Amino acid sequence: MNNLHKAIEVLKKGGIVIFPTDTAYGIGCRIDCEGAVKRLFEIRKRPTSQAVPVLVDSIAMAKKYLVSPISDNVRHLMEKYWPGGLTIVYPCKTEKIPYLVRGGTNKLGVRMPNHKLVLDLIKSVRVPILGPSANFHGFPTPYDCEDLDKKLVKLVDYVIKGECSKKQVSTVVDCSDVPWKILRSGAVKLDKFVQLDQYILYIDTSDNKKITVALEINGKKVQNIKQTDTWTSQILLPMIDDLLKKENINVTQLTQININTGPGSFTGLRVGVAVANALGWLLHIPVNETYGAVDVTYK
Repeated sequence: MNNLHKAIEVLKKGGIVIFPTDTAYGIGCRIDCEGAVKRLFEIRKRPTSQAVPVLVDSIAMAKKYLVSPISDNVRHLMEKYWPGGLTIVYPCKTEKIPYLVRGGTNKLGVRMPNHKLVLDLIKSVRVPILGPSANFHGFPTPYDCEDLDKKLVKLVDYVIKGECSKKQVSTVVDCSDVPWKILRSGAVKLDKFVQLDQYILYIDTSDNKKITVALEINGKKVQNIKQTDTWTSQILLPMIDDLLKKENINVTQLTQININTGPGSFTGLRVGVAVANALGWLLHIPVNETYGAVDVTYK
């Protein structure tokens, strides 16, 4: 039995394996085995409040564990830098991911490594595998087999030897909020202000005679105004859809929503806030980061 097949067998049975990746040596187990996850944390002496990254074999696999729909900006980031040394933190489906893996939060750090052996491992196990560096918490990251701590090696079930091509930790970017934040610089060089295009939707239903929706695209502002005395989502949603289509933008590209919270028409404000909150929840984007009324009338 060769090294790869042995490692696959160990992982499938809920064991823990040390393996080389493109960035550094990792230590992992399958994501869906909570006993193995707990044991991995105990072995590495990692605080239970600190999440660990997971490794996937494709964007399609990542989508199974991340909240849908993934924004177009984040998907483009994956397409540009995966496989490779970029870890993306994004809201996740908490019911599918052990508490320890996400550090008790609703976020998950995900990476698709540029290393055939690891990708073959994941494909064979058919679920993501945990991918923190193979060291005791707080100790140096190993980039060569000789760097592995012998005490750690004795605690795991199997070790695959191999080369780490980059020999540099992955870059970690938190895309769970706007603007994105670079949590750690590493193998992938990203601009300090990494956020891609900004698409901000503004909604104003405070006037009892008209509805205004507007869109700000990297500073360019366009709006759609409709005279009406009927306050229903059946009017507001088509207005938003028309504006997005006019600008050739998919709703998943929205990065933020601002809604006028008043004063104004009670029924109108209620409809506007309900629509804004529903879209924000579905798209996982912030609504009214700055509390209060929002002026959506552009000159």
